[in-house]
Amino acid sequence: MPQPETRPWAHYAPISHILRDSGLCCLGAGEQQGTPAPVRRRVLGHHAILVITAGTGRFEDAAGSHRINGPSWLWLDAGRWHSYRPDPAGWSEHWVLLDGIGARAYRPAVRGPGDAVVRPLRMPEGQVGTVFEQLRSATGSPGRTAALRASALVHRLLGELLPADGDDAAASVVDEVVRSAAEHLTVLQRAARAGISPAQLREEIHGRTGMTPHELVLAVRLRSAQSLLAGTDLSITRVAADVGFEDASYFARLFRRPIGLTPREFRAQHRRPDVPPDPAPGTPSP
Repeated sequence: MPQPETRPWAHYAPISHILRDSGLCCLGAGEQQGTPAPVRRRVLGHHAILVITAGTGRFEDAAGSHRINGPSWLWLDAGRWHSYRPDPAGWSEHWVLLDGIGARAYRPAVRGPGDAVVRPLRMPEGQVGTVFEQLRSATGSPGRTAALRASALVHRLLGELLPADGDDAAASVVDEVVRSAAEHLTVLQRAARAGISPAQLREEIHGRTGMTPHELVLAVRLRSAQSLLAGTDLSITRVAADVGFEDASYFARLFRRPIGLTPREFRAQHRRPDVPPDPAPGTPSP
């Protein structure tokens, strides 16, 4: 069923240095339908998201020429030229400009090596319309609160655009490493468990999480340790052992680096005896 036509609009916002330097800053957003003028070899100083909910056209960048068949979406990199245009029948176009540490953090997830330039849009068109109507209000209003709302809406949009965890084969590789995180295994052994080579293991995990296998194992162990410290009275030595560390002192040092607290300090701040902890890696859920 065709959606009601939206009047073209485009709002631009000044850079919020606090949001840019600590998170994600929305610099603008807009919508238009029909046959807007082609974009030719444009280079942006920030990232952008282009969402095509209906219609067809073509996108071109240094990697080549790519067909756009809506509904689909694209991530446009800062500092790299691109061109795009609708076919004569037109399309429904929605766009966002974004910058900041948070925007750069999304980059590996939305445009990794080997990923398609044009991605299928899984977000229902009605939800796209709702988000952009709210972006229209937020980007059209002055002040810090409006900038925060716009930033939150772009996070929401990206959360919907990113592929679900089960969408590709890499998810099963990551799941296998997560399940065995408490075990003392080499990369070679973990790759064998997953039925792939060590190089493939590294590639799959990095493409899915942005981490190395070692970083993923450590992240899973520390996450489980936090849950056990908050939800049980187990000794710190026992918590360390349950998540995969034989040396409690080494565990405490590793824990403090990313968490900013010792295990004892974390427990004192976050103890929640009425909330059951997540199972440790390798422990089946009840």
